Amino acid sequence: MNEYLKNIIISDLILLDKPNSFFESDQYPWDLINSISDLFSEATSSYRLIENVIINDSNGPVLIDKTAIIEPFTVLNGPLFIGKNTLVKSHSTISNTIINHDCKVSGEVHSCIFQPYSNKAHEGFLGNSFIGSWANLGAGTTTSNLKNNYSSVQVKWDGKLIDTGSIFFGSIIGDHVKTAIGTNLNTGTVIELGCNIVSQSFPPRHIPAFSLFYKDKLMKIKFDDFCDTAKKAMQRRNKALSSSEKSTLNSIYKNC
Repeated sequence: MNEYLKNIIISDLILLDKPNSFFESDQYPWDLINSISDLFSEATSSYRLIENVIINDSNGPVLIDKTAIIEPFTVLNGPLFIGKNTLVKSHSTISNTIINHDCKVSGEVHSCIFQPYSNKAHEGFLGNSFIGSWANLGAGTTTSNLKNNYSSVQVKWDGKLIDTGSIFFGSIIGDHVKTAIGTNLNTGTVIELGCNIVSQSFPPRHIPAFSLFYKDKLMKIKFDDFCDTAKKAMQRRNKALSSSEKSTLNSIYKNC
């Protein structure tokens, strides 16, 4: 299991006494998605009663941080974790999901993992997907998580086409990814770090880092333009793009 992904999950979830042994057996993001319920195997529900919110922990515990805001007429099905300062908007249905701190989530969400500071603040279905930090999914962004022929989903990963071994898998959406309103993502789509998706049709199932997909064409985003957008997004949460983060991002940019 990638140490980067491992640390993201462990940092916000104090659910297990055995996190290291759990993560060592996994290699890919879809392994985490398929094993969400295992993370909750030793947890018990922890939440306050919220007016006009349905909380169902019959299939697994529901843990909601005391600083999270859950708006009315929402259905929350365990296993589920909602982290610090996260907002779940009205009329949402969320199940089998881990939402880290400082996120905004709305619509139908099933079997997903959100890293901190990401937004899916409008309607649309997100299923069996991994969402990086500082991602922003425009209104109506929807993932397909099941092929019409019910065959196993294949994903392009590290230059290879890998069979996930599951008929259910949605998308991997990297850090600082932005999608326009009405974006539809095909089953097994991978969008790498820093991409901007503006498309009326399905974008490619693999989009390399720092790409703009616009009018069915892929173009590389200028690094300074990427940093300018990232700074604006982070300032909205009273955060700043540090020099070390910028240096790391620049190294990735030069090698992609």
